[in-house]
Amino acid sequence: MPGRERITVNFFKPSSESMKREVAISRTVLLLWLMLSFGIPLAIWVAGRDELGTSWFTETRIFGFPLHYWLLAQGCTFGFVALCKLYCMLWDRNSARHQRPDTP
Repeated sequence: MPGRERITVNFFKPSSESMKREVAISRTVLLLWLMLSFGIPLAIWVAGRDELGTSWFTETRIFGFPLHYWLLAQGCTFGFVALCKLYCMLWDRNSARHQRPDTP
């Protein structure tokens, strides 16, 4: 476009302070997502005592279902919702920090 300067954005090398904070928020949420997605299944897998993979995760029952079912089905789902809420809260706090006094 004529009269406009081209802006390059690099996720791995943010240029300004506000971009660094935005990338830090994204990295934090992505790291928590990685731990939630792979940490719980990995913990269940590592905790397996025998060749069938039974452990206290599979022996403990909640409403008749094994604990590993609740951790993966409900726990991860609630965890993802909590991650979305955390992301929105962090982003709003960051936006409020950089909002100009003359804008609503």
